[in-house]
Amino acid sequence: MMKILFITCSRIGDAVLTTGILQYIINHYPNARVTIAVDPLPAPLFSDYPLLDNLIVFPKQKRGRHWLSLWQQVRGQRWDWVIDLRGSLIGYAVRSKRRAIWRQRAQDNRHKAEQISGLVGIQTTPPALWFSSLRLKYAYTLLPQAGHYLAMAPAANWIGKQWPISYFIELAQKFSHHHPGAKVVVMAAPHERPMVQPLLQALPASSLICLMDYNLDLGQIAACLSRCHLFIGNDSGLMHMAAAVGVPTIGLFGPSREENYGPYDSHYDKTGMSVNRVIRIPKTYQELKNTPGFSHKTKDCYMTDLKVDTVWPVLQEQWQRFVQEKRLA
Repeated sequence: MMKILFITCSRIGDAVLTTGILQYIINHYPNARVTIAVDPLPAPLFSDYPLLDNLIVFPKQKRGRHWLSLWQQVRGQRWDWVIDLRGSLIGYAVRSKRRAIWRQRAQDNRHKAEQISGLVGIQTTPPALWFSSLRLKYAYTLLPQAGHYLAMAPAANWIGKQWPISYFIELAQKFSHHHPGAKVVVMAAPHERPMVQPLLQALPASSLICLMDYNLDLGQIAACLSRCHLFIGNDSGLMHMAAAVGVPTIGLFGPSREENYGPYDSHYDKTGMSVNRVIRIPKTYQELKNTPGFSHKTKDCYMTDLKVDTVWPVLQEQWQRFVQEKRLA
């Protein structure tokens, strides 16, 4: 029985992009037992992993003491494979037959999921998420079988990447007008509710499901995403989660590289075309980066030049594809 130590990333989106390795392990080492070490925030995304032996949740501590805590929990075991996607010293400080330790390289134009797979020397396996039947059952109570659902995630971890909330409102109202039988499923972290509130107030209750009302963890949100028929949102952890569960995903991009962080093309329709789309502002990332005053520390939004009139046709086309596939099913 192979014993594997898997240390994943701390941010939600990056953590999701590492899951392709875990799916590869399922496919090629189905009898392996995997210990996953993860920060508290993305931890629920890994709690239902089929080969999970131990989930070590280690919150960040001052002076790097969280690494000492993790080492104390894993040092007394012999590992067959240590995969450290945080680039720490843990992989060198425990006994293991095989090691793969992340090192940040110069600019790499490959998708992050492909870079991660390359680290361990495997063919890229698309990211995946797992959730229990209990979580899925609860998702069905919130998003019943008969409904049609557009997932909308208006937040991001930095205001520079957030499409203006007024644009999301206009888009959601336009969608509800053209598709009165469908519901907009709004999702964001609890602390992001003040930013999202204008959108919630702009939609009638008959057209809206607000997942923030239910105190869900990320595993439950992943199950709810699997019930949706289309996702639209900023470059964020929720965008990567949507793509990982197989929901056709539209990602809105500005001050980040879509070639590295776009929704990974892991799912295809019946014609063999990718179901995911990236819509970015008129400027490329490099052009934006070269703009005087550009900074990742700014409180300014870099997404205002991406207009609703640009986004709406893509959303409408993707939704019509879903409707057509449903008719043909």
